[in-house]
Amino acid sequence: MKTSRRLFFTALGLLALFQFAPAASAEPSKLRVLFLGHNSQHHNSNLYSPILKEALAPQHIQLDYVTTVDVLNAENLKQYDAVLLYANHPRITPEQFNALSDFVESGHGFVPVHCASACFGHSLDFVKLVGGRFKSHKSGVFKASVVNPSHLAMKGFAEFEAWDETYVHADHNPEARTILMERVEGEAREPWTWVREQGKGRVFYTASGHDERTWKDASFQKLLFNGIVWAVGDHRRLEWESHLPK
Repeated sequence: MKTSRRLFFTALGLLALFQFAPAASAEPSKLRVLFLGHNSQHHNSNLYSPILKEALAPQHIQLDYVTTVDVLNAENLKQYDAVLLYANHPRITPEQFNALSDFVESGHGFVPVHCASACFGHSLDFVKLVGGRFKSHKSGVFKASVVNPSHLAMKGFAEFEAWDETYVHADHNPEARTILMERVEGEAREPWTWVREQGKGRVFYTASGHDERTWKDASFQKLLFNGIVWAVGDHRRLEWESHLPK
């Protein structure tokens, strides 16, 4: 009888362990990305995030979509390999920026896209993290040119033509920054897509992405895929690649 009771309570203990043990912060088989958007029809992240999520899912990249800056805290960020920002948020608190900065500098990825370079204009540290700031734009159909084809983030990527906003940037931070693409207009060569290293982490930025004409383009999706895979770092990338179907 005593033996049966011991076995019963042992089984209960094992069941509780499996039910309540904390989940791992990220499955090795997936890259987990926090997509921080906003609730606005201008730069409509509510519409575009599902497009990217569907494109990345077969590549074992999980996109978790949110619209409030409150998610930028250490407890939440530890679940992710990278943060992708596509929004027009005006303010970030020092605590929120420090959480994002610490996340990157500890070895994770940050992928600001298009209007992200106009976010948090009061924070010079955020502008430095991105590598530059949106200044002005017109619009039109154009093709940005690859100027660093050997970089891993350009692997398998083909230049594409689309209607988009012709971003011009200011407050450039050349520290640890490498330009990958330029928008050429006459004699002007505007940095368009670049990467930075910050501490142990990496930043990937592209100015492309105003609306669905770009977000639905397979080449743009490939660009963001490459940017995410590069930004998460070599160790995490190799771990993820080892779990991909052969």
